[in-house]
Amino acid sequence: MDLGFFDQRADFSFTYYDKRTSDVILAALPVNASQTGAFQTVENGAKLTNQGIEISFNARPYTSDLLGWDVGFQYGRNRGDVTDLLGAEFIPYNNEGFTGAIGSSTLGYAPGVIRGKDFARCGITEDPAVVAGCGNAPKGALYIAANGQPILDPVDRVIADPNPKYTMTFSSGLHIGRSLTLSGLLDVRKGGDVWDGTRGILNNFGTSIESLNRNTQGIFGQNVLTDKYPVVAGPGAGTVAFSTPAQWQTWYNNNGGGFGPIGAQFVEDGSFAKLRELSLAYTLDQPWVHSLTGFTSADVRIAGRNLHTWTRYTGYDPEVNLGGGEFLTQGLDYFINPPSRSFVLSISLNR
Repeated sequence: MDLGFFDQRADFSFTYYDKRTSDVILAALPVNASQTGAFQTVENGAKLTNQGIEISFNARPYTSDLLGWDVGFQYGRNRGDVTDLLGAEFIPYNNEGFTGAIGSSTLGYAPGVIRGKDFARCGITEDPAVVAGCGNAPKGALYIAANGQPILDPVDRVIADPNPKYTMTFSSGLHIGRSLTLSGLLDVRKGGDVWDGTRGILNNFGTSIESLNRNTQGIFGQNVLTDKYPVVAGPGAGTVAFSTPAQWQTWYNNNGGGFGPIGAQFVEDGSFAKLRELSLAYTLDQPWVHSLTGFTSADVRIAGRNLHTWTRYTGYDPEVNLGGGEFLTQGLDYFINPPSRSFVLSISLNR
């Protein structure tokens, strides 16, 4: 749907789509080696759906010979769903991630969700001892053993979905006379998990800010992993887990670090708002430009890109990804350079 208003001073567009795709090759499927002599086979068989909306609105609230102002807004939302994998529950992308955080196609999720291990949690882990120890604790509460520490849930699960809930873009331009234009662009992403593997490795070596707590007493639910697991339960809830640097080091070198088996503790919300660009452009079209250069006009533009990011993500930048745009799986942060802040001066000659 495309609409125009107020003698084309404003326009609005809306798109809804519902795509169903079949015979997709997402990755190699596991097969019975005793019957086939192979462990995997590549077949056309996966099915997936994508449903979403796209909205765009542009307006020119004020226009005159001396001053013009335009604004724009774009919104997008997509929901992907893998509906069939020829009998498999999930297919890991072994070249996209690490142990504890592997990209995958998993039934009931969008392609590219991250699978791995988590700590035992109430209402999720089916171990009888965990179920009994949790009692009436809320679902998702971190189970704490008698020694004051959480334990591994051995079941491989989806621990992160890097796909955002929605994206938005705001743009605006101010035109002064015929020659001067000031414009800006703001990007917003809501949701989309990021696995901060960099943080995990720095924890392992004791070089992260997080690991500076090794000279304090650590209690889960009070000052250890409270951002990720604020509620705890079990026989060791409230018990001091770590009280010496040696105990902290043992923790960070095992379940609390990036070389340990548990990846879920390093998953964070990757939402952000980013000042993508500010620019100032000036057009030279006076007669002397043509007489001096032979060109009709010249455009001089100064722009700053990626000037600031507002986010709660504790890593370098929530937009980084281990495989860049080549990976189906996004949201893998592992010692990747963040997008650079840059300043650009450009001159364009027009005939």
